[in-house]
Amino acid sequence: MMNVFRSISIVFLVLVFTQCKTIYKTQMGLLSNKTWELETLGETAINTENFPNGLPTLEFKEAGYLAGFTGCNNFSGIYSLEGKDLKLNPGAMTEKACPGIDENDFIEALQKVTKFTGSKNKIDLLGEAGTLMSFTPKD
Repeated sequence: MMNVFRSISIVFLVLVFTQCKTIYKTQMGLLSNKTWELETLGETAINTENFPNGLPTLEFKEAGYLAGFTGCNNFSGIYSLEGKDLKLNPGAMTEKACPGIDENDFIEALQKVTKFTGSKNKIDLLGEAGTLMSFTPKD
């Protein structure tokens, strides 16, 4: 009887571990291999005229590396993903001056991200108060 219980326990643990790994791969597949371009910041649609150097972007790289563009400066940092829980740290950033472009709201929103929802055509980055920003794949 003890051997049966032990065998069932081992099978259960293997199934749980396999499912967690599959969920992670699915979420990673959704986020990675794309450059995501900012569509909304909070409730506000992005006006492309406010970003003459290009819209802010995000790229989720392998091994938890994050790269992006603020509309003025490039950054490279890290992220952690567990299911739909997501934490972003923009990390190091270039220091170009771009008159008329306020990248602070974008960077602050990135640092408040706790979750994401999405599909292959759009992702929403969420915080405590709801949607912080939305992205679509860059063509």
